Amino acid sequence: MRSEQVWSATVDHLRTLIDSGQLPAGSRLPAERTLCDQLGISRGSLRQALRVLDSIGYVHIRAGSGTYVRDDDEAGEQPLRTWFSEHEQLVEKLFDLRTAVEPTLAERLAYQHTPRVVSKLENNVAEMEQAAADGDMLRVIATDAEFHRVIAGNAGNDDVADLLRSVLSLVGEERRAALRLPGQIRKAVNEHREILDAIRRSDPAAAREATRKHLVDAKTYVRDYTSTAEV
Repeated sequence: MRSEQVWSATVDHLRTLIDSGQLPAGSRLPAERTLCDQLGISRGSLRQALRVLDSIGYVHIRAGSGTYVRDDDEAGEQPLRTWFSEHEQLVEKLFDLRTAVEPTLAERLAYQHTPRVVSKLENNVAEMEQAAADGDMLRVIATDAEFHRVIAGNAGNDDVADLLRSVLSLVGEERRAALRLPGQIRKAVNEHREILDAIRRSDPAAAREATRKHLVDAKTYVRDYTSTAEV
């Protein structure tokens, strides 16, 4: 089975355990080795699945402590303007960091992509679109996170790519909240497709600009939405 299918199946399996209460809110997941043995998967596939679950708000990975099932009382359930107002500085910094790094990596990937990487991005965009059509918000958030991780993970193994991977590990609640803004899912799907098209046709300048615009527009939309008074 392809590694993408393994971690995706693991995400679905763990989501089922959490939704059913077999892994209750606030509980700590078993150690990695135990989970790998129970699920019959590699440590790499498990870590990938846990990163996705963290990005969609199912678990929280605490460095040096373990992975915990999130409580039901999550920021994503707050009114959006309230959440963004309370986290305004964090959201600004995350978007600024990503805008400083991600366009360069997309540009680099357009220079040196492989058919396998392009195929992963194509499958990701298709899955995100299908999840949006199905109303599966958690899958939308997961595929959004994975699109950006694929770019970061395949644009070169150096300090810049490592920096972006670190930044993306901080992006969780911000992504969940941003994608709940009216019209933002369709916009994100279309913009991901533009980035993919530029990479696929080996157009570094277009890949860089499409990525920069994607992030700047999202930041601007969040700011405008937050500053609009509720009627």
